[in-house]
Amino acid sequence: MAPMPGYALHHVCPLLSDSSSGAAPTSHGDLAIAIGLAIVAATMLAYLARVARQPLLLAYIAAGVAIGPKLGLGWVSDTAPIETLARLGLAFLLFIVGLEIDLRQLLATGRKAAAITAVQVVGSYVLVFTVCRLMGVGSMQSAYLGIAGAFSSTMITVKLLSDRSELGTLPGRVTLGVLLLQDVLAIVVLAIQPSLGKAGSLPIAVMGLAMLKGLMLLVGAIAISRFVLPLLFKWVAKTPEVLLLSAISWCFMVCYAAILLGFSEAMGALIAGVSIAQYPYTIDVVAKVRSLRDFFVTLFFVSLGMLLEIPAGGQAALAAAIVLVVIASRVLTVWPAVRVVGYDDRVGILSAIHLSQTGEFGLVVVLLGATQYRHVASDSVSLVIILLLVTSTLSTYLLQFSHPIALHTMRWMSKRGWARRRPSDSVAASPEGDKAVMLVGCFRTGAFLVHKLRNRDLPVAVIDFNPRLRDQLNALGVPFTYGDISHLDTLEHGGVENAKALVVPISDDFLRGIDNPHLLKMLRRVNPQAKIIVTATSIEQATRLYELGADYVVLPELLSAEAIIAAIDAAFEGHTESPLHSTPVELAKCASLNL
Repeated sequence: MAPMPGYALHHVCPLLSDSSSGAAPTSHGDLAIAIGLAIVAATMLAYLARVARQPLLLAYIAAGVAIGPKLGLGWVSDTAPIETLARLGLAFLLFIVGLEIDLRQLLATGRKAAAITAVQVVGSYVLVFTVCRLMGVGSMQSAYLGIAGAFSSTMITVKLLSDRSELGTLPGRVTLGVLLLQDVLAIVVLAIQPSLGKAGSLPIAVMGLAMLKGLMLLVGAIAISRFVLPLLFKWVAKTPEVLLLSAISWCFMVCYAAILLGFSEAMGALIAGVSIAQYPYTIDVVAKVRSLRDFFVTLFFVSLGMLLEIPAGGQAALAAAIVLVVIASRVLTVWPAVRVVGYDDRVGILSAIHLSQTGEFGLVVVLLGATQYRHVASDSVSLVIILLLVTSTLSTYLLQFSHPIALHTMRWMSKRGWARRRPSDSVAASPEGDKAVMLVGCFRTGAFLVHKLRNRDLPVAVIDFNPRLRDQLNALGVPFTYGDISHLDTLEHGGVENAKALVVPISDDFLRGIDNPHLLKMLRRVNPQAKIIVTATSIEQATRLYELGADYVVLPELLSAEAIIAAIDAAFEGHTESPLHSTPVELAKCASLNL
């Protein structure tokens, strides 16, 4: 971004600059060396993070610590050049966050997600603020730490859930709804932040004025994006390079408007992204901007690592206390809120685990509060970086074991009669007849199986924990049991013993809390006489499953190869259809089931 009057880097971010120490201005060669060192260090530590299965941003922060002047080797003594580019990274980061906020999806989350988000954000803020005050922290710093503790990391959570294929599950959708609404609340916080701590004005009046200016910026951006930009973007759509430049220019123009109104460029970038998120060109813009974002965001987190200082004894105790409060606050706010809106305890436990870290947005707010608005001291930035590092690391491991944690918690609560399940949990899906089939799990392949089995008039029932699937199958007259298939009690009370054939159409890639070998053992225990068909991910696992007593083992990759060969043979013989490929008519029938 071009330098702004009164907004030069040495004025805005003195904490990130060595100008106070008399360092000479950085030459172009020094800038290239500093950027090169930052990128190489970030890359090396990213390799280690990948091996340890940790978020990459932790590696980037660690790289900044390693090469920085405070705790590291001092290879980069003047951090101002990197910070200049890092500000671009922050703008690109929030611009893409805005571009990926689907307002339709946001509205679809409805009142339930709004209620959960309100309880979680307000509850977490109050808990962190209270603990900070009890530990002798000033009210302004406590307020900033409360904000940092109230927001979770969209970047980390979505990445982890996507890697585990859990974004489409009910807990994943609840988590995503909360994160989307947190992003909306981020605009509100950024709008009122300049007014925090102003003397001589009533807080309500000051905040009201800030909200009004923020609303003006939002409405103005949306109005231009609604009536002006579509014509311009359509005109340049056939020239991708100009389209990309137009989108980036729009981002910087809104950033400039935000600065003129007294806000940060971070707020402007977020609003710029939201205002054009519904454009048909958004996917192309995001794909091209993401590479720029990844480069500049890497520098952003490296520069944050350079800010990190060894906390004093009191700061270390405060950081440890806030970490515990953040994790506890998710359990104390998300879980009860999920129960109140009608979901079961399993969804509440998993959603609380998903959100159990602080996020990059809280870090941005505190960084702005320390460098631009001077509301808090520089040690607050270091403290929030530590919070992000620790909670993100803990959250990664908690999410890896989230399903076993939920399973054991539900068992413990069930023994005491405290667990809440959906009303349909007690209704067993009991297929009857000599050819009764039960699908144990119904994800993707299972949905098509329901269609095929119904076409053959075979009695079929399903056990799964997807309530949306339950409603659809009940409408088709297919018996459905809502329950966690990794739980033996679910299998024992779900009608499994009545089935003549038990089918597990889900591979280990999508099972959570259990795998096919263990599921096979439980199914054989509940129904020793049934024919059991399971799915393998490799030839080695298929062999093991046969050794454990499976009657049939399906290897999807092998079946796909056979279907492709059949289609090739049909094509060479001049046929329009093959026995094993999906015809348009067949796909239309499956689509009509809405599964």
